[in-house]
Amino acid sequence: MTAVELVRDGIQKGSILAEELGMTVSHPRGKLLRPLTALCFVPPERQKSLTKEFWFGCLAIQMVHEASLHHDDVLDGGLERRGSATLLARKGIDASLLLGDLYLTSAYRMAAMTGVKEFLTEFIEAVEVMVRGESIQDTPKGTENHQASYERIIRMKSGALFGIAAALPSWTNDANFTPAELREIGIELGAFYQMVDDFLDYCPTSDTGKPKLQDFNNTIWTFVLGSRGNEWFDQSPEEALEAFFSTTNGQPSMAEEALRQIQERGSVLLKQIRDLGAQPPLTEILSEWINKCSNAFGNGNHVSLEVLRKLPVPSPLTQVVTTAQIAIRAQQLGDVSDWQQFFARNSRSFSFASRFFPPQERSMITEIYVFCRFTDNLVDKDGDVKIQAYETLELWDQITHSAYHGCITGISVADVVMSKMSQMHIPYTLISELIQGMRMDIEPQIYHSMKDLRGYTYRVASVVGDWITQAFGVRDPWVLERAHDLGHAMQLTNIMRDVGEDLAMGRIYLPADLMTSHNITPELLLNLKAQTGQSNRMPDDYVKLLEEIMAEADSAYDRAYEGIPFLPPRLRRPIAIAARVYRGIHDEVRANGYNNLTRRAFTSFRRKTVLARKGLKQLRQVSETQNQ
Repeated sequence: MTAVELVRDGIQKGSILAEELGMTVSHPRGKLLRPLTALCFVPPERQKSLTKEFWFGCLAIQMVHEASLHHDDVLDGGLERRGSATLLARKGIDASLLLGDLYLTSAYRMAAMTGVKEFLTEFIEAVEVMVRGESIQDTPKGTENHQASYERIIRMKSGALFGIAAALPSWTNDANFTPAELREIGIELGAFYQMVDDFLDYCPTSDTGKPKLQDFNNTIWTFVLGSRGNEWFDQSPEEALEAFFSTTNGQPSMAEEALRQIQERGSVLLKQIRDLGAQPPLTEILSEWINKCSNAFGNGNHVSLEVLRKLPVPSPLTQVVTTAQIAIRAQQLGDVSDWQQFFARNSRSFSFASRFFPPQERSMITEIYVFCRFTDNLVDKDGDVKIQAYETLELWDQITHSAYHGCITGISVADVVMSKMSQMHIPYTLISELIQGMRMDIEPQIYHSMKDLRGYTYRVASVVGDWITQAFGVRDPWVLERAHDLGHAMQLTNIMRDVGEDLAMGRIYLPADLMTSHNITPELLLNLKAQTGQSNRMPDDYVKLLEEIMAEADSAYDRAYEGIPFLPPRLRRPIAIAARVYRGIHDEVRANGYNNLTRRAFTSFRRKTVLARKGLKQLRQVSETQNQ
């Protein structure tokens, strides 16, 4: 059992007992840093024999922390924490204050249940000190020493609870050092934790689970400001971020100077806690804090500032932060010269077919694919809550629209692809439709019929076929309709192949009327996914459902082939190959016994070459028929 698991188990047992006694308690969640601090000052040989008194103390400390979070939300107007709406956002101020108060009163009872008078006395004092620290935190006035005031506040508001946690094992006779020694190092640990939090508050790209620039918006002075006073707050958030990361006359930026302080203080603290016998989980966490600040500095310095300077979008702080996050993710694509590798990794079938394009057209196809896949990943890979996903796509729409109309945003995948799209006079409405399709993936949708599903496949796939066809210089409406058919067919193949993966994300794209006609329900799919082994054949009703969807896709592939001869000659072969290779996934699903719930169908390279020949043969047949 790891240290974190041991803490969760111990606190959970204490929570159950507390509830039996009528207390309002919070069950273990989050990182549990304060109880973990207490455990890490217990020698390893004693950790498995800790008494209930120790765990009662840990629970009391954690509940004070939970109470403070609810009260902080009220003070700061915090509507979101760790990607979820806070109690304040869901039920208002009264509910948030009441639950915080209940946690606090229960925490006192838990502290008393330890039966350790010294701990109870120090615990009560620590909570009082913590609250007093919160109450006096404000922008320093007059000629007061900013740094001295800040140091006093962070030792009170953050250090006090860490201090009582570090000293707990000494009071319960589970540590080798005195309460005074452990309490002081705990206070220093808590103060350092607050410094890390204050630094990351100015780093838009760091993930702290709460909104950025809270200290700036609440005019709270922190150590990152150095010698700057109240005048710092007489600027916009964007100006503050730019000033934070900018260098002047070769001098280190504010961010660089703040990071230096964190690294130096963290290094000293790391040695001190090791000297007091702290176990690896705590030393590893401390090192992780330092590294997180270093990484945030690099990302903010090289990305956020560029985005702020170049991007002409509205500037509420949430948009600034989201834009910086999008820019960092776009940087991970690498240079334009790296995009072919991204293409090959993420779409083996389409990438295989793209080899048959002439070099210039292959580059264009690669750029369009990377753009579409990046847009898709903003929803599928983000892990954001729904509101954040909608906001991300809304901002991406603004970014791409700006790039389409000639603005250099500094985000290559937008600048390169949108500028070429604009030069080719391809309407931006295709991008709007694509992004709208991605919005449809944020929350589970019910597609009642194939007609309903067609609206989705049009937005996420057919518009891409339309875009590529127009990029080839073809604007004939009938040919564009055939491109729409190919997009529809390929997306149906995707849907049929990925039922299991989509189900894991709470999505079902299979038309509801077809599911009903074949006696398939969402519950049945979940049960089949849980029970199906790698070699099991699926129920006959499910097989018939998949065959009906594949038949719809096959018809769309056939209609699409009718339009391929009307493309420029040099482009017909690769499109025909792409269609046939993708269609070949149907046979792989059949070869897997129709098990698309726990197995993913794919075509081998050898099979792709066979399918490519079949695709070219079908193209010749269609061309000959049309020439008769």
